[in-house]
Amino acid sequence: MQELVSPQQSETLVAVAAIVLALAGALLGFRALGKRGTVGALCGPLVWLLWQAHKYLTRYDPQSGYFGLDKVNVLLGEVVGFIILGAVLGWGWNRIGGRQKPLNLSAHSTEDTQINSRENNSGE
Repeated sequence: MQELVSPQQSETLVAVAAIVLALAGALLGFRALGKRGTVGALCGPLVWLLWQAHKYLTRYDPQSGYFGLDKVNVLLGEVVGFIILGAVLGWGWNRIGGRQKPLNLSAHSTEDTQINSRENNSGE
């Protein structure tokens, strides 16, 4: 039985995606946010590194009999790793380019509620 996508094709696809993401992230990030926006270029190499880690964790070694694709702890490790990575990257992005002062949502929502209640009462 032959795979739909060979390992060589998937390697090429991930490498091309990493390069395209790096270039697009740098270009779009720089246009939108200036120098801080070039942090978006890190997405390309990060995709490639995560792919390499996934390949290592799910590898098949016929000599030792290790087959990571059917291990629950490998799946859970990848899920937890992605959650932690997402949290760290989100925190870092907020520190680098986020808002300088926190939003005060309660003041805006109170005013909006009062305006909406006035509009509803005037229509009756």
